Amino acid sequence: MDKKNDINTKSSPIQMREFMKRVREGSFTANESKEPVKDLSVRDMLKITRDINEGVVSLKEEVENKETIYDQSMEEEKFRNFFNDMNVSIKLIDLEIYDNLVFWGGTIDGVIQFIYKVTPDESTSGVEFNYLEDFSPDNPENEEITGRIESYFDTFYKYWRDNVMTADSATNDEK
Repeated sequence: MDKKNDINTKSSPIQMREFMKRVREGSFTANESKEPVKDLSVRDMLKITRDINEGVVSLKEEVENKETIYDQSMEEEKFRNFFNDMNVSIKLIDLEIYDNLVFWGGTIDGVIQFIYKVTPDESTSGVEFNYLEDFSPDNPENEEITGRIESYFDTFYKYWRDNVMTADSATNDEK
């Protein structure tokens, strides 16, 4: 063991400086040798920047879904009642409620997929359709279904805009 690096051979103030240095650096090993930091190339710096940016993005993606157990069932019931006089098969996805976004959708008869988005900005809110393989635009029943989906969006949008978007802005105004 090298006497120069042995912590026990140093005086108390020197030992204390050494311990404080280790605490600040987060290293607690007694015999630590530091390698000199190499000069970073542009490629190394880009890699570090990407890692930092991906870390920030992943933190933003971990936003909590504010959906309650009643929201999903209530919305499903209202939507199914909108189609109660039609013989259609409805498969719905989970409702997602965030501070500035409400997202929900499903598939009807295995041919029409739809997504409802409610945001604080009306231009980004709306209903989007995805027509699957067996969809026939000439079928009048499909036109009826898409029409009902679009008209139900008005109800969906108004409810969630009034109850989530304005509630969040009111709590932000109070802060």
